[in-house]
Amino acid sequence: MSDINAKGNPLLQIDTGFRSYLKAYTRSYQSHMVDGSLDYAFESDFAVRQKIMSLGGSAKLFKAVNTQDIAAEAKHLFVKCDQVGPLKYPEIYDKVRKCAERLELIVPIVFVREDMDRPLAYSIASDLIEPCIVLTKQLVEFCSDDELMLLMGSECGRVQNNHCTYNMAYTYLKTNNEVYRPIEQFYTQTIGSQLYSALVQWVKYADVTANRAGIICLDKPGQYLNIMCGLYRKGYVDFYGRSEPGINFDEMNKLSEQIHGSASRNLSIGKNLSDVERCLLASYEFLYCKTLYSWREDVVDIEGHAESGQICDVRTSVIVGNGGQL
Repeated sequence: MSDINAKGNPLLQIDTGFRSYLKAYTRSYQSHMVDGSLDYAFESDFAVRQKIMSLGGSAKLFKAVNTQDIAAEAKHLFVKCDQVGPLKYPEIYDKVRKCAERLELIVPIVFVREDMDRPLAYSIASDLIEPCIVLTKQLVEFCSDDELMLLMGSECGRVQNNHCTYNMAYTYLKTNNEVYRPIEQFYTQTIGSQLYSALVQWVKYADVTANRAGIICLDKPGQYLNIMCGLYRKGYVDFYGRSEPGINFDEMNKLSEQIHGSASRNLSIGKNLSDVERCLLASYEFLYCKTLYSWREDVVDIEGHAESGQICDVRTSVIVGNGGQL
């Protein structure tokens, strides 16, 4: 009888295994994959992640993060937090659907947390946990529509580029008091200096990748720099504990124009810029990249002669501060 039901019920023919889920999750954007990485991703992001996994101590750290820390985080979210949907927080649901559509991604789960007293967006995912984006209630009330769209697009990019486990690993470094603190942390060993330095270095490159995803998701990508400067001026503190309340959009916009007007071989960046300022300027370079317009065919190239992805990455490397080395 059970065999007859299995043959007659098409739902029983669906493969619900994780490998099948992962294959379906990534299928839609396969045309944008280049050598195992998404074409919009900053190349140094992928390269440093590979380096991190080869360092001593990384296997045990990431095992604890992947199987215990993220599981505890997910349990808290599913039990204590509101899940976004068509009826609950419909405006947020519409935004994440649009982000997912533009990044050719299956719509991730979105939670709103009311138990944190700071505006924050972050994401979690693991081999066992479906991708989730988390927004604090303060962030929802703090952000304009464009700001929220940009932050959610960036988190979709982190999910799409497998950043979540590395971000949770970064929280063990305690680089400053404002770094996000997970619900629980199970890894008790000391993190070696090489792994520590590599994770700090990776954050700079991962930010560029995530911001590029956010730019792809914006209704008007050219507003990216203005939106981010406004967000930091309001007092936004990001997942890594960084803030930039004194940032000035007019100065940053003028500097970005000077940078874009310089040939790659003559490009140089002032040493007095903060990591946040460098990141915003580096991410803004993506506005002149052909890759953006391959994802957003509805957007007109702002100059009509966009640069290649490789040239964009070289220029981005100089701006971020690794001397143009990918």
